[in-house]
Amino acid sequence: MKKHLATSFSKVLLNIILVVLGILVVGFITSILSFGIDVNSFVYLILCFIYFLVVYNLRKIVYSTNSTPFSFDNVKRFKQIGYYMILMAVIDGIFKWKTKSNFTFLGTESGCLKGSFFMYVILSFIALVLSEIFEKAVEIKKENDLTV
Repeated sequence: MKKHLATSFSKVLLNIILVVLGILVVGFITSILSFGIDVNSFVYLILCFIYFLVVYNLRKIVYSTNSTPFSFDNVKRFKQIGYYMILMAVIDGIFKWKTKSNFTFLGTESGCLKGSFFMYVILSFIALVLSEIFEKAVEIKKENDLTV
């Protein structure tokens, strides 16, 4: 099979990001254990862990292109990524509600939702739609395998 530069680059980049996020998660855990539980440190630990899970699932999807990308495992991974992004949107909406921003979408005088909230929501919808597309592709692939 022909190797593509974009796939090879994606594999290397996702591996590097996964290692960095793993180091950050371990760093936040040691920080919390050393200095006590701080709300900001705990939130950053949760966010780094969610990013770690998203990158891990993306890495698994990219590595599955070597064999067969249209599998129910990838459907499940895209759904998980979508749910993780919804969780990120909720965390972003809650913990950044009161922070000032020059770029807001929805808000009141007490707080507002930032652009990052809507970015997470849109990314979650994209991941969930991709999971539906991959699910249809798996079904079509199975039907084609049976007809041959």
